[in-house]
Amino acid sequence: MKPSFFSQISETSGKISLHSLLLFLVAFPLSVSASQILAGLSIFCFIFSPKENFQKIRSYLLPWGFILGAYALVFISSLVHFEEYSNFWKTFTRQSEAGDFWLSILFPIAAVHSSDEKNRSLIYKYLWISFLLVLISGIASVFSEYRLGKFISNGFTPAPGDRRQHPAGPLFGLDTYLPIGLMNTHLTYGGLISFYIPGIALLTLRKLKEKDLKRTVGFGILLLLSLWVFLLNQSKSAWLGVFAVTVYFILSKWKDFSGKLPRFTLARISIVILLLITLAGTVRFFYQRNWLLQRTLAQLTEIQTPENQRYWIYKLSLPLLAKNPILGTGGGRFKETSSDISKSFIEKNEQLWYELYITPNKHAHNDILEFAIVGGWFSGILWIGFFYLLFRKIANSSLEEGNFPLVGVGFIWVAGFFQCYLLDDEVALPFFALAGLLWGREKETSSKFSTASTIFLSFTLLLNTSFWIWRLSIPAELAYGRQVFASSSQVAKKIERRILPFRNQTSEREKRISENIIVSASEGNSEFSLEGCLTHRYPNPAKLREEDYSLGIYISPTWENPPTKVSVTVFSEESFDEDKLYWSHRKYDLGTKELDLKPGWNSFIWKETMELSKITIFPDIVFFRSFKIRFGGFSPEKQMDLPVLDLGDLCDFKLK
Repeated sequence: MKPSFFSQISETSGKISLHSLLLFLVAFPLSVSASQILAGLSIFCFIFSPKENFQKIRSYLLPWGFILGAYALVFISSLVHFEEYSNFWKTFTRQSEAGDFWLSILFPIAAVHSSDEKNRSLIYKYLWISFLLVLISGIASVFSEYRLGKFISNGFTPAPGDRRQHPAGPLFGLDTYLPIGLMNTHLTYGGLISFYIPGIALLTLRKLKEKDLKRTVGFGILLLLSLWVFLLNQSKSAWLGVFAVTVYFILSKWKDFSGKLPRFTLARISIVILLLITLAGTVRFFYQRNWLLQRTLAQLTEIQTPENQRYWIYKLSLPLLAKNPILGTGGGRFKETSSDISKSFIEKNEQLWYELYITPNKHAHNDILEFAIVGGWFSGILWIGFFYLLFRKIANSSLEEGNFPLVGVGFIWVAGFFQCYLLDDEVALPFFALAGLLWGREKETSSKFSTASTIFLSFTLLLNTSFWIWRLSIPAELAYGRQVFASSSQVAKKIERRILPFRNQTSEREKRISENIIVSASEGNSEFSLEGCLTHRYPNPAKLREEDYSLGIYISPTWENPPTKVSVTVFSEESFDEDKLYWSHRKYDLGTKELDLKPGWNSFIWKETMELSKITIFPDIVFFRSFKIRFGGFSPEKQMDLPVLDLGDLCDFKLK
């Protein structure tokens, strides 16, 4: 019997949906717009596909229901706060987290297509193409001064005003930059390549076990290239996510894994040791020649860093969660509501104004926390429920070559503790697609309670929560630190320790004054710069500062070799946003003054010398008045006692 017209349309629509999904896998490393169009086409055509597909989709309604529920609660919260929006529909469609629910529709559709065995080999080939495009574009962007996406779209010419790449330092005489592939940010690219790294590692182990030397070398080279680009990418949240999901997969499949690993022999152990030494030497080589990598690793133990300001973000986020635990604040309102919390911090300590201004406040930089804030606690809990099912699925995944790169999709759980990947369309859309492919490929072997998944989610969530409870217990006045640039990072840390915090932290101030910190004679005689204060005062519009700028320098009578002279140069520095914080800014000296230092407190005072706007909208025409300091007059034969520096609360030191 000849198929009916409608059945032919149905079959054709199903095929178009599948091939649109395949093209989507190729497109998402290359173009955000193209990938969204293809995802939308796959979803649209699936609606008209054979009814058998809709019968298959029932198997995936439970995990998808958790996702849709989380988005639905954000929408309900938004309706509750309807009157608080200046323009509800504009804010909801452009800024609300619930507006991204359509991305998740690709999850059950990808699962249905992946459940058909005749599609799997084709999907697997396109996943490889996708991975190679991510890797190749990342390597190319390492050596590109311009952001490749815009550079290519502009006809291989830089457009005026386009942001340049973040430099990563020279390598073999070539300038290198943070790899971003064809994406807009390095964090997005870090998310994309994270999907593949665990799978590549798994394939390398399999081929090593199978004694397939040719493929072992090939996969090993791809793994090393991926890790190099990944390390250079500087996405610390993605690093943690990839490490966590890899450890989870190995532990949950340890019995199977032990059978897949090659037996230990003296020759093989020697080869492994040689490879580890080579890898360690390579990492050390790149580390010593890459200032950006050195800075990134050094910042892992710091609270306040201009690039990693989670302390301030969470300080603004948690009060919102406590204020609206059930219904949340409503979609797209995080920035607006967190700004109210920010004002209270600034009114208490005005010096925090600039620090909080450059702190990204569009979202909570934590996936679960973000949905809990905008949609209420239950919205965040639903996401936890989905990840429980996802990690149960990962634990049940077989060690098959066709599962590349699907086992890596779980990286987003731990990585999402530090970055809102679920709000990033460029990462969220592939996440839903790859998670769907994993669900469809792996038949549900058991619906029993997963102890491994529960322990993993609980342990990582508890570890992250405990860490931030400890960090956030530090008062904002002590978490804040003025930027110091010195001859070395070690000297800068010592100088930071000599700068007194705000006046209300009396015990910490007394503690730092009583400390004795010494530096070498050469370090003591070297110039360092110290972040000062703004030329205009809070609130916005900002008024020109009227008070003189002053700082205090304390010399203890008991010190053996303190400086007896100091040269202070006041310099003007442009105010700037967080994306430029580590760049060179337009700076120029305003004046230099030398002082003789005596035991006790010494006061430096500087009066404004330039005509500045009386009233301005911050940060326009607002500058820093910062200080370059050089000590002298001490014995060069001994180590120098480093003086205490006090800028008061707002460069307003006063002698007691």
